[in-house]
Amino acid sequence: MEESRELAPRGRGTFASLSLPQFRYLLAGTAASQVASWMEEVARGWLVLQLTDSPFQLGLIGFIRGITQLLFSPVAGVMADRLDRRRLAAITQVVPGIGALLIAVLVTTDTVQMWHLYVLVCISGISGAVNIPARQVLVYDTVGEQYMTNAIALNAVVSNIARIIAPAVGGVFIGAIGIASSYYAQTVFFLLATAATFLLHPTQHIDPVRTPIVEGIREGVAYVRENRTVGRLIVLNAIPALLIYPYVSMMPIFAKDILDVGSSGFGILLTGVGVGSIPGGLIVAGMTHSRVKGRTMGVAMLLYTGMVAAFGLSTFFPLSFAILVLAGIGWSMMVTLNQTLLQTYVDDAYRGRVLSLHSMVGGFTPFGNLGMGVSAGLFGVQASVVAFALAGFAASAVLAVGSRRIRGL
Repeated sequence: MEESRELAPRGRGTFASLSLPQFRYLLAGTAASQVASWMEEVARGWLVLQLTDSPFQLGLIGFIRGITQLLFSPVAGVMADRLDRRRLAAITQVVPGIGALLIAVLVTTDTVQMWHLYVLVCISGISGAVNIPARQVLVYDTVGEQYMTNAIALNAVVSNIARIIAPAVGGVFIGAIGIASSYYAQTVFFLLATAATFLLHPTQHIDPVRTPIVEGIREGVAYVRENRTVGRLIVLNAIPALLIYPYVSMMPIFAKDILDVGSSGFGILLTGVGVGSIPGGLIVAGMTHSRVKGRTMGVAMLLYTGMVAAFGLSTFFPLSFAILVLAGIGWSMMVTLNQTLLQTYVDDAYRGRVLSLHSMVGGFTPFGNLGMGVSAGLFGVQASVVAFALAGFAASAVLAVGSRRIRGL
């Protein structure tokens, strides 16, 4: 049985859910966790490039992290439905924080090797598999259905503000102080995220699922198969995971060899999508009562995939950054509306498992990373990014814009 305290309307408009103190704690934890994660993205990519100077290794390291998250996600979903989600979120922020500290020490002592990074990304993949659905369900647990669209959008906005700040700061840290400094900073931010998460006290209380893990996974998969709306939304989440997100693993090559902007420029490039995501997220935050969420999501997918293709063609740094800003608008609207619609149509008893499956298809990115790494080695980085992005554009046109089911949401 579900127990909850009614949330009296205390705010309206774009920032309505900020009127809830518990949601503000959730946002604080999200911000700190995202800063740590994006600093790690920059540091890891640049460290791999220094150790190997190999686009294949950049793709491989992304593959290892993603495949670990992919394989563990079904178990993570059952955990999110059975255990205290607040504690799960906190623990899975402490663990990567410890991992970051160990890498910082290895870099400082000049003993770091690629196998250390392989181990770290495996740990990060397992932690992410649990943390992502736990934090996503905590949004619902904290604000309830009334504020859900607004809260998911604002949570995404805060995540993307962190995405703007963290890569730029991380790039500057690497250039001015060294890679180790970025890993030390990650440890601090993961600990701050943990502290904010423990301050959180959800207002919605759903009885935990007592189903054994294997049976729980089967029930979650069967539920997605039977609920065609939920299933289609999860499939749509796989398109960017396979065909678009892998371009991020190639970003160090763009920064170093194509745009010639170094580590600082690399960090700035990673902020481009984050800059565009802020207006995109705020647009969605104001769409609580909109009846065209599905259509808007489809158009946003076309904008995102099309802009990534254009980025692959650009050799001029200011133009590349501007294109990524436009891509960020589409990306933010796409992912926020996809998750909002998914949470709207899922039953409470399956919420953690469905969101873990949603996260799991996001784990398909390693296959895209590996494929793009191989393709880049054979045909060049730019040609590979353009080809993958155009394939994503075509799939979005057919499965999102061309679907009557999605247009009607």
